[in-house]
Amino acid sequence: MRKKGFSLIELMIVVAIIAILAMIMTPNLLTAIQKAKLKSTMEDMRNIGMAVDNYMTDWGIAVSTSSIATLRSFLQPFYTKKFAETDQWNHPFSYQATQDDYSVCSGGKDGSSNPCNHTMELYDPPTSKNDFNRDLVYSNGAFTYAPKQH
Repeated sequence: MRKKGFSLIELMIVVAIIAILAMIMTPNLLTAIQKAKLKSTMEDMRNIGMAVDNYMTDWGIAVSTSSIATLRSFLQPFYTKKFAETDQWNHPFSYQATQDDYSVCSGGKDGSSNPCNHTMELYDPPTSKNDFNRDLVYSNGAFTYAPKQH
């Protein structure tokens, strides 16, 4: 007479299948989390940039400060309701401006020290965990150094 239940081999096969699925899905999940942080950071930067554009429309010049906290006092609550001082990796945004140009910058996942020095063209979207260290620069109404928007 056979007892009801699973044999040890059947249980080991199920555990092995679950382990294989976890190994396949984990890197994809980590990349998806970083992509979400990247998109959210880019949206925060775009929001700050649009607020600076609105300020420039009213006053004729960009806010000339190098501190993101000082910039916040000029823009919030009149030009934007949501103002993030840090990116999604908890690194502070950088801001620099001349009279009619401005740049809002993020150092990416690694938080590089001076991300506003880029003048390069757009590049392809990140595909691995290491690609999220790239800097982001939003200047004068457009991303000048960031992943392409699809």
